[in-house]
Amino acid sequence: MYLARGTLNPASRDVQRDLADPAELHRTVMRLFPDQAGERPREMLGVLHRVDTDVRRGAVVLFVQSRLPPEFARLADQYLADLHDDLDLALAGDEGNPRVRSIAAELDAIAVGQRFAFRLRANTTRNIMTKSLPDGTKQNGKRVPVRGDEERQRWLARHAERGGFRVEDVRVAELPPTRSRGKGRSMTFQGALFEGVLAVNDAGAFRETMAAGIGPAKAFGFGLLSTHRQLR
Repeated sequence: MYLARGTLNPASRDVQRDLADPAELHRTVMRLFPDQAGERPREMLGVLHRVDTDVRRGAVVLFVQSRLPPEFARLADQYLADLHDDLDLALAGDEGNPRVRSIAAELDAIAVGQRFAFRLRANTTRNIMTKSLPDGTKQNGKRVPVRGDEERQRWLARHAERGGFRVEDVRVAELPPTRSRGKGRSMTFQGALFEGVLAVNDAGAFRETMAAGIGPAKAFGFGLLSTHRQLR
């Protein structure tokens, strides 16, 4: 598994287009990978992505997690920012843009009881009017937003229980609605940004959660669970 980080160039028209429409950003992210990846390439390649804003530096950063290393050379010219003039990064020896690294060893080292700072941009929704079909399977009905900090925290707690971890502390920030015209139809996504501390209950399930992401709309920039540092 690989994790890549690229600081975007806000002056690029391609970047402006992608940030305005998550379906466009999805197409750009998928162009970083081989073309022949089956009928469901995002799932096959384990691709998750998220856009973060570094308020202090005024930078927009794209994170991409995947089973294969992304090929950023496939991006349009000047899609990524030139960081050589960023004094903070120069002093930290962190001018590379993009940066791609394997996280396989980190995933393998995950153990029960470890605690991590985390960040998750999630499409917090639930299904209503779910039907049970004659063969016993369930057919999901309409997907509606989960609103309010307390309801969103409960939403995350349910996913955490299935995902091999528990949330010890969390801050929730509501995200503005995201609209897209993917595949010729209009879509609106309502999500939240979770930041806090989690603890691992089941190492195997947690690794699977890290690889698969959390919640719906993963193609549109939701679901990537990032752990920033291990805590005592």
